[in-house]
Amino acid sequence: MPPREDPLTTVHKGLRSMIYRLSSRLQSNDFTDLDSTRGLMVDLEHDFAVARSAGCVVCILSHHATDEDQVMFPESAKVAPTLTAALIEDHHELARRELALTEGMRNILALEAPAARLVEGARLNREANQLFGAYLTHMNREDDELVPLLQEHFTDSQLVAMRTTIIARMPPERLFAIVGEMVPSMTPAELVEFFGSVRQSAPAPMITALADLCARKLDPARWAAVRSQVGV
Repeated sequence: MPPREDPLTTVHKGLRSMIYRLSSRLQSNDFTDLDSTRGLMVDLEHDFAVARSAGCVVCILSHHATDEDQVMFPESAKVAPTLTAALIEDHHELARRELALTEGMRNILALEAPAARLVEGARLNREANQLFGAYLTHMNREDDELVPLLQEHFTDSQLVAMRTTIIARMPPERLFAIVGEMVPSMTPAELVEFFGSVRQSAPAPMITALADLCARKLDPARWAAVRSQVGV
């Protein structure tokens, strides 16, 4: 029997990779260096008015939660209202923590004394660890509980439609930011399945752009093996 459609797991793999990398940068950042700290702020910033924030980690986490709230959760609420309500409540709490984290970074940049920035940077790193831990736990619950529930109550065609709706809502820069994190995190089988699905639903320019992205993000031998199977 072929594997069931899974609209979340590979996306969550990409989000985890983003979290791991940002966490590493936060814990090693020299908060006495304003240029370094400003650069870190760009990748953390929760400011949707700034065009480059489409690729920032906290922005993408927030958008991902919104996509689930508006596309998947109305469907899952029909068959599992208690689980869905708990996941939505998680999103509200995570959003509160995300805003607090970015506000903390702004406050650090406003401090003149390097020693004060070091103290606040250490505190910010601890808060980030708590946020990222909560977000990882939340995604694990969605993978363990929500995905099987969706597969039980919805057909593969319905699950593909949910994913297609989410993708269609994304501006290109955010889509490519997420896919750029997803593809290095996927197994070979997941990559083949992903591109098989893309070929069935995406226009030719999108397929070409995603193939170019994979060529940049993946080991050449790995990408060649995927291409030979899906004909990209």
